[in-house]
Amino acid sequence: MDVASMIAINNRNMITMMNALQEVNHIVLINDNGKEYEDMSGSMLDQYIGKECVVSLFNEVGAIKGKLMDADSQWVKVETPKKGTQLINRNMIRNITFSL
Repeated sequence: MDVASMIAINNRNMITMMNALQEVNHIVLINDNGKEYEDMSGSMLDQYIGKECVVSLFNEVGAIKGKLMDADSQWVKVETPKKGTQLINRNMIRNITFSL
């Protein structure tokens, strides 16, 4: 067997293993023009969509108060009465508190 065939088989095995791991962990990576996205369906935040919340950030003393509208693997969308819609990077969120 030549080197090119061995590399092709190795790459195919690696892709098969990655697909199996993604299915087990319920993560779907979609490659679109070289970019990878995580499908966060089933995220913990899904059950809180439409509820009032307070988002505390690592870099600010204050907090963002509003209604949780959407969330994905990178951003959280909050509709606030004063500043309108705000997109918050998930890496900057310290915690989210929901009203009872």
